[in-house]
Amino acid sequence: MEARFLEEATRNGLTLEQLASQRLLEAEALWRIRTSAPEAETRQLHRLLRRQNKGVLTEAEQIHLQNLLDEREARGAQRLQYLALLSQLSGSPVLQLMERLGIRPLGKKPMHCANRFPL
Repeated sequence: MEARFLEEATRNGLTLEQLASQRLLEAEALWRIRTSAPEAETRQLHRLLRRQNKGVLTEAEQIHLQNLLDEREARGAQRLQYLALLSQLSGSPVLQLMERLGIRPLGKKPMHCANRFPL
């Protein structure tokens, strides 16, 4: 196994330590990309959105909803930064990584749906 890592490091012009460091960065970036919001938070967000749609959201709930949405947006921005880092480390385009990881941009329909129901 060490021979394989040495060969890969040599092929990429890296030392073993540099390759190991790169692999650790890749693993951390991938973990952070795949880490989702806590389930309880997601349930709470959906409950508040349903109340907002019904027009029965209190002022305190509106503030809480906005805070949850702001946190989600910040996590999404951080996720994009980790996608960019992983893209740089792996030498793969971001969109290709997203496809490989099963990540779709918001509002984008899967191709099979888009082809079945053209606009």
